[in-house]
Amino acid sequence: LTSVFPRDKMTAQPHEVEEAIHEGVVLKDGVMPLEVLRDENGRARGIRMAQCKVEGNMNLVPVPGTEFELEADLIVAAIGQQGDLRGVEDLDNGRTFIEADRTYRVPGRRKHFVAGDIVRPHLLTTAIGQAWVAVEGIDRFLKGEEPAKRPKVDKHHFNLLDKLREAGLEPEPYNHEQVRGTSSARFAVHNYEDRSKQEIITTDKMFLGHFTYTPRIKRKEHVVDAKDVIGHFEERREGLSEEQAQAEANRCMSCGLCFECDNCVVFCPQDAVHRVPKSERTTGRYVFTEYSRCIGCHICSDVCPTGYIDMALGE
Repeated sequence: LTSVFPRDKMTAQPHEVEEAIHEGVVLKDGVMPLEVLRDENGRARGIRMAQCKVEGNMNLVPVPGTEFELEADLIVAAIGQQGDLRGVEDLDNGRTFIEADRTYRVPGRRKHFVAGDIVRPHLLTTAIGQAWVAVEGIDRFLKGEEPAKRPKVDKHHFNLLDKLREAGLEPEPYNHEQVRGTSSARFAVHNYEDRSKQEIITTDKMFLGHFTYTPRIKRKEHVVDAKDVIGHFEERREGLSEEQAQAEANRCMSCGLCFECDNCVVFCPQDAVHRVPKSERTTGRYVFTEYSRCIGCHICSDVCPTGYIDMALGE
């Protein structure tokens, strides 16, 4: 296995690299291909490589004097290339991809089904899912049946303003002349933004004393030796039981989210943080701050278990 990146900067997960090496894979990192070597019959016999360095915007440059050859009789380029549609040019949509409908049948061609990166580059699991739908369509086609109707997936994102309108709590028009008392103004919604959407909440921004330490349940791993890896299709990692999965989910500390613990309300020495009245409560809006009483002591932020409260200095 060769990689243009050094081992510590490879995009693969560390455990994947370790497992590959344990299985007998020879890893040569920080190298790039220069030339495919051919024998007198024009068949591949190896590849010339060299150590490389990255300059500028991912511009790979070979290091002079580091060239070497790798013996090989089969060379596969797996570098995210475009689809090769030679012989089926009529299926090309003009972008070296093939169009597909919701059942992954090629539009206008009843006998053609496609799936995977030739439709659109995406995850391996996406390709597997597309293939499952395509195979179902092929089976129905061979039986003389029409393709099954696929359910429409609702892809819309949560819209707070729409939910406020549904509850009859639509904000009032913005009053640009009002400079104080905006925490209780009806033209704005406060304290509902989940920080987890904008940033990663680190442990130093959380009040860890709120939580009980619970060890992580690690999945059992089965290490395969190099002599046994060929033809081995058993699971490498055992899945969690339903009880274990629920226990792991219960360890979630809701980083950056408000889970309505009331710490900010209870510990505020100025009685400046209050619960939102039930008649005005909406998703994500649980408390509000009375800024005429707030002195910026940061206690609410210090006792917030999840790092949801972010303090800022005003003018």
